[in-house]
Order: sequence, then structure tokens, then C-alpha cells
Amino acid sequence: MKFNGSLESRICILTAGLLFALLLAVGHVEMSSQKAALVEEKVEKFEVLSKILAFSYAPLGEAGDRAICREFTGRIMEADRDISYVIITDSKGDVIVADSRDGSAPKQRDEGFLNVKNVLGLFRRLAQPGGGEFNSISIPTTVGPSEKGTVTVGFSSRSINLAIEESQNLLLATFAAAFLIGLLGAMSMARAITRPLRELIHGAHSVESGDLDVTVPVTSRDELGRLASGFNRMVAALRESRDKLVERANTDGLTNLCNHRHFQERLATEISRSQRFDHSLSVIILDIDQFKALNDTHGHPVGDMVLQEIAQLLVSEVRDIDVVARYGGEEFGLILPETAASEAMIAAERLRLAIQRHCFVGKDEQTIPVTVSLGVAQYPIHSIEREGLVMAADLAMYQAKSMGRNRSAAFSTDIRDDKSTDPYKLYVLLHATDMSTIKAIAAAVDAKGQRQPGFSTAVMAHSVALGQELGLSKKEQNDVRIASLLHDIGKLGISDAVLNKQGELTDDELCILRGHPAMGYAIVQKSAQLRSMLPGILHHHERWDGDGYPNGLKGEDIPLIARVISVPDAYHAMTCKRPYREPMTPQEAQAELRRRVGTQFDPKVVDAFLRLLEREEAQGKAA
Repeated sequence: MKFNGSLESRICILTAGLLFALLLAVGHVEMSSQKAALVEEKVEKFEVLSKILAFSYAPLGEAGDRAICREFTGRIMEADRDISYVIITDSKGDVIVADSRDGSAPKQRDEGFLNVKNVLGLFRRLAQPGGGEFNSISIPTTVGPSEKGTVTVGFSSRSINLAIEESQNLLLATFAAAFLIGLLGAMSMARAITRPLRELIHGAHSVESGDLDVTVPVTSRDELGRLASGFNRMVAALRESRDKLVERANTDGLTNLCNHRHFQERLATEISRSQRFDHSLSVIILDIDQFKALNDTHGHPVGDMVLQEIAQLLVSEVRDIDVVARYGGEEFGLILPETAASEAMIAAERLRLAIQRHCFVGKDEQTIPVTVSLGVAQYPIHSIEREGLVMAADLAMYQAKSMGRNRSAAFSTDIRDDKSTDPYKLYVLLHATDMSTIKAIAAAVDAKGQRQPGFSTAVMAHSVALGQELGLSKKEQNDVRIASLLHDIGKLGISDAVLNKQGELTDDELCILRGHPAMGYAIVQKSAQLRSMLPGILHHHERWDGDGYPNGLKGEDIPLIARVISVPDAYHAMTCKRPYREPMTPQEAQAELRRRVGTQFDPKVVDAFLRLLEREEAQGKAA
């Protein structure tokens, strides 16, 4: 363990310091108590010994013989090596005999006996350094006939100090062992405290970084254990809330299917997997036929019910590995892993028939017929990009609608063979905003329809000039410019066999061809930048008398932008060569425009266009 200022090191240092101070205090008290007990034991021993000897030397009191007194003091000092001196005094305190272990007893003076205080002072001065301090006891005794005296026994603490030193050494060894054990215990306690804290800190950092799958181990039932359990419950609650939020963010609130965003995420994942394992993958885009009319007729609650029941039918008809999503509005998207386009077409037909046969009941138990159109595209045949694959399925779906609805269609391979109409390339072009990109799309449309190069550009130039002639605003003129370039973009989704057929079209083929405005509308509406041009693309084949398509609008109900585009479009279509006829002359085309005034075209628009052509012709002659 490194002492680096961490909580663990601080706990160890604090515990070790407290333990050391406690051991020091206990040792000091123990040594003091032991020394006092030993001194007291010595005092009792010498007191008893002196009394016994005093009783044994009865002649000491009778004759007062100094030889007997010296023998007495010698016997006492032999009893214990700690006895340093013995002094016998009379009742007046004068020394009769003073004897010491080192032979330093004073001589008796001529004028009498030495005083006991002087003798004691002398002994203390003569004591060897380190010999230990002197202690003494005084015992009454008989020193002569009818005379009482005192025997003073002085002793040092040499043996006591040796015993204390041995005890100190033993105690120090005990203290060292106790300190080491205490320090190890402190380290263990510190780790027991800090390990759960470190786990909690690591878990908190994981949560902070967004990882809610972390779990802190619960190793005890104490406060730290309860804290870890509380942390785990908190993270579990956060994880549950996150999962619910993710599910809510990925789920359509009406149908409980995946929403558009999650569909795109899953499709990207499945494409990556298919690319890694070189497997097929198909996408189905499904659209409810004439859903707006259903909503308008039966009301939005019934429309919501239809969406919910179709969602349930789709889920019940597909595999567990398939993904079903509400792609937007009345559109649904399906991802079919490990599935080729031929197999996806079988699945699409099964879904179409299931919905057609299902009984949808509206208000008043009224049965509502519901059909769907489906488009199929396969990775990587039709596109290797996610956006391109979806656009290919979209184009196929609108092709199915143009063929009369209530049918399935796969993205046409002959369309895919034309590299200029790659669905992903089209997606990228539609999300660009510069005119050069839009002109590139128009050129691709011209090439697909075998029109002369620059057809869409010529229509655009006359449409913008016509808008100026009619007094349109700058923004309206700009909408006319782009819409006139892209008005036939829906033909990108039509088979070359139909689009460039030499002979007369069958009813089904004519229906497909007339579906190109709706298909163009579906393509361009994917681009937020081009949505203001949608009326010109969708309605440029409407007729002034109401016999046009796709919605049969009449007169001024037709958006002005579509009425403006339709006249130059018809003029240039008549004057260019087609596979099935020769081109008209400008004069023949103008005569045809005049003939169709009030039936196919807006009279005011045709008049303005003819004026424009007259000015151009006059300017050409002048040049």
C-alpha cells in the first residue's frame, strides 16, 4: 500500500498513531506500577528481616558491644545485595555503628558520636553513579540497658532496575508485536472500508460515462453494504428508465412498431451483416392505397384503427427475424434478412392478400375495403447503400401504384441497368440544392426517355420566360425553373420496355405511364429543399376540362405552376422526334396548342406562350 494521501493511507496512519500513543501510555503506567510494587516488596522484606535479626541479637541491647553491633549490621547486609548501609543510632539520634557495603563508613569522632543526618548525607554523596537511588527503613531496637535506639537500613534499586529493564524489554517486544498486528489490522480495516468505496467510485464513473450495465459487489451487511445495495438499485432503476426511453424513442406510438428512425438504424445494421457474410437482404415498402380518401370518408379514428390492424397483420405474417416498422404516415417498411427479391415478392404477395382479405370494420359496423401496394428491393443487386435500397423499394412501390394499386412490384432490373438512375445516386442528387445537380437529374430523365439532349432544359427556359410573361414573382419563377426540370422525374421508375415502346401501349402500360407524376411526387417529396415544387410535378398532366390525371383537377383548381409547365412541355414534346412518330414543325405545334385551348390548356397561359414564341421568332428574323 502506498501512502499517497488516499483515504486508506490516512486511516492506517491515524490508527497506527493512536495505537502507538495508547501502547506508550499503557507501558508507562505499567512500568510505574511495577516499580512501585517492587519497592514496596523490598521494604516489607527488609523490615521483617531487620525485626527478626533485632530479636535474635538480644545482647545488642544489653551490653552495647560494638562488635556485636557490627556483626548485626554485617548479617543484615548479607541478607540482600541491594542493602547498601546499616546505621544503628541511640535514642538521641547519635550513631553507634554505621556500616556500608563498600566500606565507606565514617570513623567515630573524639568528641562523640556522629549525627545520623551527617552519615546519611555522606553515604549518598559516596554512592556510585548508576547505583540507583537510595531507599531506607527505620526499625526501633534496644541499644543498651533500658535505652531504645533505631536501626536504619538503606538499600538501592539495582535489582529492581534490572527487573524493570527486563520487563521493559519484554514489554517493548510485546508492544512491537501488538503494534505490527494493530497496523496490519488497520490496513485490513482500511481496505475493508476503501475497497467498497473504490467499487462505488468506479461504478459512479461508469454511470457518468453512460454505462448503466455496471453492478457493484455487495460484500457485507453494514452501512457500506447497504450503500452498495442502494447504488445497485439506483443503477437498475436508471437502466430500466433508459430502456423504456429507448423503447419509446424507437417505437411508433400508434402501432407499437419500430418507427422510421429505428428502421433506418436496423437496416444499416442488417446491411453491414449481409455485407460481412455475403448474404442477400430485401426491403419491402408498403403503402395503403387511397388512405387520404379513407380518412376523409370515415374519419381519422377509423384511419388509426386501420393502421393498427395492418400493423398486427404484418407482424403475424412475417418471421421473428424480420423487422416491421411504421415508415411514415400510411407507409410501412419491412426488412427481410437472408432473403432474395424473388422470395421477398412471395412474402409481399402474402402480406397483400392478408390485408385484402381482412375485414376492417368502421363506424356502424360498416366494412371498409383496404388494399395496399408494395415495392421490393434487394441488397446488393439494386443498391449497396441504405438510402438507395429504400429509394429502390419506394420506386417499385409507386410503380405498383401506377399499375393500378393493390399489387406488388420488384424494382425493375432494366431500370437498375441504367447507371444514371442508380437509386442511391438519385437520393444524393435530390438532397443537393445547386442547379447543376438538378440539371444532371433532368439529363438522366431525358436519356431514359430517349429524348433529344437538352429537352428538359428547353422546357425549363420556356417555362421561366412564360412565368415572367404572366408576372410571377421571383420565388414563383424559381419554383417553375426547378419543377420544369424535374417534372418527368417519375419516369425514372418506369421500365424502358414501357417508356420506349414502339407500338401502341396496352391499357396496363398506359396506366403505368400515367403513374409517373405520382411517382415523381413520391420521389421529390423525400427532399425537403424541393417540396415547394411538388404541385408542378404532380399536376402537370391535369387538363383544363378535368379529364387529366392523376387527380382530374379542373380549371383554376389546377395549381398555376402546373398550368405554366404543361404548355411548354407539350410544345417541345410535339416538336421533338419520338420512337413512334416524327416531330411536328413549330407552326404545327402552335396550331395544336390553339386547338386545345379551353380543353387541355389554360387559355391565358397559351395566349401568353404564343406571344412569347412570336417575339422569339421576330427576334430571330431580326438577327
